Amino acid sequence: MAEELRAPLEKQFFDYFSGQCVAALESQAKSKGKRLDDGRLGESIKQYCACTSQAVVSHLSAGEMIAFANDPEQDPAASKMMPYFSQCQGK
Repeated sequence: MAEELRAPLEKQFFDYFSGQCVAALESQAKSKGKRLDDGRLGESIKQYCACTSQAVVSHLSAGEMIAFANDPEQDPAASKMMPYFSQCQGK
């Protein structure tokens, strides 16, 4: 029964990566004195993080996702994701 209630692995990873991304970028923006409700900053952060999180679950295997979650700067996952993250900028 618990299996039926658990979200699919990709959804769990998407939610995790998206949440981590939003928290980090919002913290960075606030530390620079920017307001999230000013203009479209808050919405832009959410859209960028959704895009990058979708790229992670679309282009990495489960093992690569775990490694990326533990250290997003370690290769090969980091290099593999760089072009997709670049495409997400400005979305």
